[in-house]
Amino acid sequence: MGYDHRRHAGNGGDLWKHLVLAEVACHLFDAGLKVYVESHSGYPEYQLGPDGEWEGGVGRIWPRREALARYSYFQILGDLNPGGLERYLGSASIVLDLARRRGVNLRAEIWDSSIAVERAWRSLESGQRSEDIHFHLGDGFSGVRKLTGELDEPALLFIDSPYIAEGDASLVEDLISRSVASGWVALSWQMLGLEKSPRPACDFREFALSFEDAGLVCGPWKGATMILAWDEKAFLGREVDDLIERLERIEEDFLKIAAPISESF
Repeated sequence: MGYDHRRHAGNGGDLWKHLVLAEVACHLFDAGLKVYVESHSGYPEYQLGPDGEWEGGVGRIWPRREALARYSYFQILGDLNPGGLERYLGSASIVLDLARRRGVNLRAEIWDSSIAVERAWRSLESGQRSEDIHFHLGDGFSGVRKLTGELDEPALLFIDSPYIAEGDASLVEDLISRSVASGWVALSWQMLGLEKSPRPACDFREFALSFEDAGLVCGPWKGATMILAWDEKAFLGREVDDLIERLERIEEDFLKIAAPISESF
């Protein structure tokens, strides 16, 4: 896709996307969901070097990790970095880690157009991992669109488009709508301030984080948002209502915990 996420790993946008993604995945695993789909996967793992964007993101919140340990994202980071913040998992690896912790036999369908990313995922497949991971080298938009017509069970779709090509927002919007029409739950991430924000033709909510309010710095970006979309008919009862309440609490609680950090910069 002509985009390398390595220098952005762990920045403010990653922090928010992965915190929300982890909570949504945990909620849906508890509801019985067993398929995860990602359109733009990136590497399984990143090394956090000096002067990276992570210093203004997860690096700033790291001193408050104990206060945030009730969230799965920070549990994973803590376990991964017992001696200091050096390693960072990509989105798909976070979801796979959560599935293992919960004993979920997860099927993962992930896309990326980078040959280097493909090599990284293939090296994991040749190891001792037991997850049902299917990596697809190619365009995630068209690949996932095709899968929506083939998969016969619900899935959690995460769309992590880098928004570097004209028309990406329209492709995201279409993919959200198509996946929800197939009975999936869709999550889509983007930075705040882009010219166009997806407005899918389905039920959806946005959950946003202001970097300034959280004491984070991420270049020219003011914040990040996650779109949660679903089909009301496919998710009856309180499944979605409970999830929305959970994410609303995170929006409020995260800023309360991060406020002391914001005041110190």
